[in-house]
Amino acid sequence: MPSSLISLGANLGNTLETMRAASRLLHETFGTAGIRLSTILKTPPVGGPSGQGDFLNAIARIDHSMNVWEVWELIKKIETELGRQRFRRWESRRIDIDLILHEQDLVWTPHLKVPHPRMSMRTFVMRPAYQVAFNWIDPVTQLSIGALAERLDSPDEPRIAVVCSSESLKMRLESALQQRGSWPASSIRIETRKQPSAWWQVWPEADLHIACIDVPDPENVQWEDYCLPWAIAMGIAKPTATMGCQQATVPKEKLGLRYLLPGTDIDWICHEIHAARLALRCPVEDSGESWIQ
Repeated sequence: MPSSLISLGANLGNTLETMRAASRLLHETFGTAGIRLSTILKTPPVGGPSGQGDFLNAIARIDHSMNVWEVWELIKKIETELGRQRFRRWESRRIDIDLILHEQDLVWTPHLKVPHPRMSMRTFVMRPAYQVAFNWIDPVTQLSIGALAERLDSPDEPRIAVVCSSESLKMRLESALQQRGSWPASSIRIETRKQPSAWWQVWPEADLHIACIDVPDPENVQWEDYCLPWAIAMGIAKPTATMGCQQATVPKEKLGLRYLLPGTDIDWICHEIHAARLALRCPVEDSGESWIQ
């Protein structure tokens, strides 16, 4: 029987009642017998606009008989029913429901990416996922949820490696990060690598590897299509019949987490790097709240 991991998060309005309502709708949609919920955790907002309240977060493990697209469509309907409107990324939200994992599926499209691209770098996702899916294997890193969660248990500043597909992109990114300041130089390395197979070579021991790829015509070319060779090399997407790229052959224990971005918006890349840095060490605590009213 197929299984999925679904993340729930809210920080606007009556967050506890919204989380409970989401739980009720998940049970109505997928059936009570096939759902296991983590505890409800509380975390500060990470990477979004200032002035937001704390988030409530949880993970639902769901057993069902659907494919990945059917599950995604159903949880988007639940979001809509609960009043989620997407105006600005990272903003306060009444409810945010994401498909985190679906079996060993790798989906790389403009509309849906599975596993969720930022799943394994977020303590507020990995901690509750640890409770309900400790032994599940992430198809990208080939590490268990338990192992991924333990990697986030560190007081040290996270080490972030950034590979840029061109020297000009590297120089623009370095300049933008320097202007923002307050970034420990010892915790980030940025280098140029033109071949997808070299994505991990910047800093093999890094906690997070980010690849930023120049897209020559972003208005007319889907960046997911253009960056597909990199996505395949990083293990984020499946190899295709016409593209023989393969995931880098290096010991998995030497590889950290990975994230692929288009290099078209330097401000957005800086924001994503900063948000990832915070999410890797985001404090998480038990909210003390129950799913039962």
